[in-house]
Amino acid sequence: MLDGSGSAISVEDWKAHTDYNGYEESDPQISWFWEVVGSMSAKQKTILLFFWTSIKYLPLDGFGGLDSRLSIYRSSKSCDHLPSAQTCFYIMRFPPYCSRDVMQDRLRVITQDHVGCSFGTW
Repeated sequence: MLDGSGSAISVEDWKAHTDYNGYEESDPQISWFWEVVGSMSAKQKTILLFFWTSIKYLPLDGFGGLDSRLSIYRSSKSCDHLPSAQTCFYIMRFPPYCSRDVMQDRLRVITQDHVGCSFGTW
């Protein structure tokens, strides 16, 4: 949801406002990430956005209206770890997952209602 009016989060807008640190945009992990995000429900995307930024709703002008760009960093954790986030800086880190399925599973864990809610008041 963008502003609570029922608008869906645009994955293309999200991609356009995301930087990659330690990755190339063509890296398979980045491709997997956007494929997984593209297949998420609107609620899962909202929970992922909240996990990453602590923002429940985007400004009216989408990701371009945020204070800064979002960033994906490579984590040095093993591939059995979940992604982590530094919400103050809009940074998400994920380990070097060995497959799209593993990444999808780890992202599914953090986008469950009861998990997303535990990061703040939902």
